Amino acid sequence: MKKLIFYFILTTLISSCMSQKVYINTLAESKSSDTFDIEKFNRLEKGGEYRDTLKDGTIIRRMSSDTDFSEFENPPPPSILRVYRSFHLNGKLKMKGISFPNSVALGVWREYDKEGNLIKEENHDEGYEYSFEDIVSFMRLRNVDLFHRYTDIMRNKGVWNLVYVKGESYPKHIYNIKIDGKTGKIISKTKNVFQEGS
Repeated sequence: MKKLIFYFILTTLISSCMSQKVYINTLAESKSSDTFDIEKFNRLEKGGEYRDTLKDGTIIRRMSSDTDFSEFENPPPPSILRVYRSFHLNGKLKMKGISFPNSVALGVWREYDKEGNLIKEENHDEGYEYSFEDIVSFMRLRNVDLFHRYTDIMRNKGVWNLVYVKGESYPKHIYNIKIDGKTGKIISKTKNVFQEGS
């Protein structure tokens, strides 16, 4: 029994370290370049975008608009984060940072002028002592599927807002939890019957 408890604690610690490594190092370990290959994009794009799938399973989606180019890099699991870059029309880096897909920006985001000079830095983690890693641990302890399409992590004015769906069969439930970004205290928690498409 003691061995079983020891292995459980060890597994939890390893999992925790993995989530922290993924978060802290995703941008540093990114497979993309800080320069946009316009010639390659023009050769491969269809309908204003194209996708690369790398050998390790990383998917890089590149798109264009009238004002800039953009790139979303999604590493394979266990990473739960995405690298975002936008580029000026001359191919030089305009902005970069990491996020939980489609929602919360994390860490330091940087903006650059058309010549590639850094003009702005914003630390999105500032004021949140209860960190993103803490949020990930909170959700994993509740067996939340972080890859589920209805799982969302947001934050605003010092408060984390978590939304996720649980249940193997109907009725499933959708949870909305607000957590204080400094203390980690649960401010509010609601649970409602989930309906697909709601």
